[in-house]
Amino acid sequence: MPVIVTSKEDVASLNIKNRLLELYNFVETKDSFEGFPIYKFDDILLVTTVRDVIYADHLEKEIKTDLFVFASRHKSVSGTPSLLVHSPGNWTSEALFGGKPREVSVAPPYAIKESLIELARQKEKLGLEAYDVTLEVTHHGPTSMDTPVVFVELGSSEKQWKDPVAAEAVAHACIKAARSLNKSYKIGVGFGGSHYAPQFTKVVLFSDFAVGHIVPNYVFDKIDREMIVKAVERTHGEVEYALLDWKGLKREHKDFLIPILEELGLKIERTQKIR
Repeated sequence: MPVIVTSKEDVASLNIKNRLLELYNFVETKDSFEGFPIYKFDDILLVTTVRDVIYADHLEKEIKTDLFVFASRHKSVSGTPSLLVHSPGNWTSEALFGGKPREVSVAPPYAIKESLIELARQKEKLGLEAYDVTLEVTHHGPTSMDTPVVFVELGSSEKQWKDPVAAEAVAHACIKAARSLNKSYKIGVGFGGSHYAPQFTKVVLFSDFAVGHIVPNYVFDKIDREMIVKAVERTHGEVEYALLDWKGLKREHKDFLIPILEELGLKIERTQKIR
């Protein structure tokens, strides 16, 4: 039974929660979590935590599920209106925003793909022309759970966090993510490129590939073989492909990466050549 998670500490998250309750036939159950009612729609639960979601590693001990979908804010210096999807994790010894150093969550490629496609569809349907729809690379917490985790986010400033129309788009995408478990795509792990992952966004939106973790170019000087293996092992499902943003990787990073991927038996594809 998939679980959508919202946070009382997050304006955008509560906005998305309100839209979920308005748009779908969620029914209040007799159960509660951390003082908030638990709602149910079909086989989907909706819960609210008192913690900011990036610090919500404790959920797995309290709630048993096959997928957590976190409805969350996204914040950036630019304040660009954005609708975003990613899985959490910390590639390096830094863990500035939740989770543990050198630890990544279990990334669910199908949920990532289904939610991103739905965000793109809702952008057109709801007239959200000002909003970018994009994947982000793996970053921030929580990282310690063994249950697959996906973040569906509304960004990137308070104006957007309070936008009910944009929150509607994210609400629909959360439902799509929650219903993604029986989907079937080619599964890959992404390597290279920048934080907002334009190459992987195109691949996920316009091909039959689904992508789990994405390791960005800016961490390659700080990671080792163990983290490459974790990127693959902590992507849910049968990972057959390594998807490389070829132009978004330095030569020395390719020289480090490719032998590991070959040792793991992965088929290597360049994102620029995927159609």
